[in-house]
Amino acid sequence: MQDNQVSPAESERLQSIISLLGIGEVVCDKCGRTIKHQDRYCYSIHECPTCSTVFDSLTELHSHFSQQHPRDVSRGARYCVECSLKAGFLKMVRSKKTAEVFPATCVLRDEEETEAA
Repeated sequence: MQDNQVSPAESERLQSIISLLGIGEVVCDKCGRTIKHQDRYCYSIHECPTCSTVFDSLTELHSHFSQQHPRDVSRGARYCVECSLKAGFLKMVRSKKTAEVFPATCVLRDEEETEAA
């Protein structure tokens, strides 16, 4: 397997992570940092943001919310870029064309993984 390819186990883990650009301000469920609307963040559909319990499916997460946190909105956990990097949901990559360094969930053909600044 080449360095830039993702293993099947890693691919399965990353399927539960969605990298988004924020629309409005949200709060990181790990560190409490405010994520501004133009900042990227990750969203895990398998972790409860209230008690950090991890589930195998979105259905289990919704069931957990209705039973354990009935007054809270059922959603996954949101992580700022720094917490996403620490958890391994994002990696820092550099564009081979422009040399720009940015966080991403995977490394594309014209990119290379680099150390976080």
